[in-house]
Amino acid sequence: AILGTTLSGVAQNCTAAPSAQTFSNRVEFASNYYYALGNYLFDLTTQTPITISSMKTWNYDQGIGNPPVPNQVGATGMVKVYTCPTTRVGNETNAPTNPGSPWTLLGTGTVVVALQPAESVITFAPPLSLPVPGSYGVAMEWVPTTSGPNPGPLHCLGVSPNPGTPYTDQFLTMSNDGIQQTSWAGTGQDSPNLRITYLPAANSAIYTQLGEGCYFDPHAFYESFPESPAMPDIANTGQLWLNLGPNYLIVPGAGVIVPPTSTSLTVNPPAASSSGNWDDALSAPIMLPFTFNYPGGSTNMITISSNGSVYLAAVSSSTYQTCGASYGGIVPFRDEPARIAAYYHDLDPSVSGGIYYDVDPSMSIVRITFDHIQEWGVAAAVNTMQVTLDASGQVEIAYGGLSNQSAGNNAIAGFTNGYGARLAAPVDLSARINAPMGFTTGDGRFPPVLKMDARPVLGTSPNIVTTNVTPGTLIQALAAGDVALPGPLDLGFIGMPGCNLHINVQILFTNIINGSGQFVQPFVIPNTAMLQGQQLVFQAAPLTPGYNSLGLLTSNGLCTRLGQ
Repeated sequence: AILGTTLSGVAQNCTAAPSAQTFSNRVEFASNYYYALGNYLFDLTTQTPITISSMKTWNYDQGIGNPPVPNQVGATGMVKVYTCPTTRVGNETNAPTNPGSPWTLLGTGTVVVALQPAESVITFAPPLSLPVPGSYGVAMEWVPTTSGPNPGPLHCLGVSPNPGTPYTDQFLTMSNDGIQQTSWAGTGQDSPNLRITYLPAANSAIYTQLGEGCYFDPHAFYESFPESPAMPDIANTGQLWLNLGPNYLIVPGAGVIVPPTSTSLTVNPPAASSSGNWDDALSAPIMLPFTFNYPGGSTNMITISSNGSVYLAAVSSSTYQTCGASYGGIVPFRDEPARIAAYYHDLDPSVSGGIYYDVDPSMSIVRITFDHIQEWGVAAAVNTMQVTLDASGQVEIAYGGLSNQSAGNNAIAGFTNGYGARLAAPVDLSARINAPMGFTTGDGRFPPVLKMDARPVLGTSPNIVTTNVTPGTLIQALAAGDVALPGPLDLGFIGMPGCNLHINVQILFTNIINGSGQFVQPFVIPNTAMLQGQQLVFQAAPLTPGYNSLGLLTSNGLCTRLGQ
């Protein structure tokens, strides 16, 4: 029925041919090793003809590292892109120059080496063309530079261990990715960072998210401090985190560091380390003398990271992502277990300073002190801070001198529930905490998310799926129409403040939750030429009492364009 009504629709919200898309094998680039760079290798599956205009990655050619790499920032290099049928697996050492090699040159790009964490851009002129949907092995060969500063081989940052999982969007799937340090030698290791800007065929089906649902108010909060010769504004200050149950109220603290009385943990080897010593290392899990409650969870175990943070869990992994620093991003902060990041960055207590764990005689307070610890590789950059955990759930952080000077690094201060939970935008902690009423953090709410499990291709039956459903929700309404509103309409006037309507509503479906905790609405699309390019819009409204007076939440809107 809804397909019939749309033929008279006048909106042009997503009826145009798809615009350029950006595919990334990770939302935020991540790293924990640097590599000599010969080839990027991966398999790529396309669902529609595409042309690729550019790619982005992280080079690591800025005169630092251990041992240091030459500084080639600003140099221009060449990247050759080859494809072979189906998969790169088994073809990694069969160079294109070998007789009978399966590799075919797809095209050549020009890269300008950027100062990480800026991304180096590879431009293809003309664009690379994959006119036949299907599966390909891909090899990106990085030719040593011959001009610019310090000509020679390039380097990159990658993720170890390789997650080993496919990455996908509506049109592309990448799998079997790896880095060859020498071109056409070995099968590749670990995982590169890569973004691909591409244009799908003009008649392609596509779906697009409209706005945000209600309510998005995560527990986590943070500020990211980029490298700087200046001391960050939280140095020599204090914070007091008052646990209100679902969130923290954060106000200025005394900023007084209580001298530790214990022996530094660093006099003994770490329990876990990615370096073999206390650089990028963890203490053994420590049992607290009380249960510590925090917004979204509780624990009686902590693990102290040498890099200025405290895991609120027993953690024993020796991977760089767990033991290491953030290295210019937020990935470990977001994806590892819950933590208090006092000043989380690349510290090296194997060189200077100490880490202390003290228990107050009352057995209701513990203090974790990071005392005069040098930033990795920067002797003058010394950091001191103390995290105090109270049996009441209160947290106090006192800062001494802080520094973050190493190129490409950042320091993160804040709190996260971890395990990949979505993060809100970073905040200016000093400004928020010193506001008249302090800083009230989020209460952990996440909105329902509406998506499709496949593109809306003519002659297929994809599902419209609502996820992130609040436990206990059993029924929802799914609205359908043919017009996306020009802007979000706040539904506060009907008792849903902070919730927005994103579409016109012509038809309502009622959904019952399935066994997986999701609402699923089948969407049967006839294989009819007259529907090519037709637009349909959807929005979900789960019946979830307790969040507003009407007892409904809304998802994001979904704009779909039918096609091939």
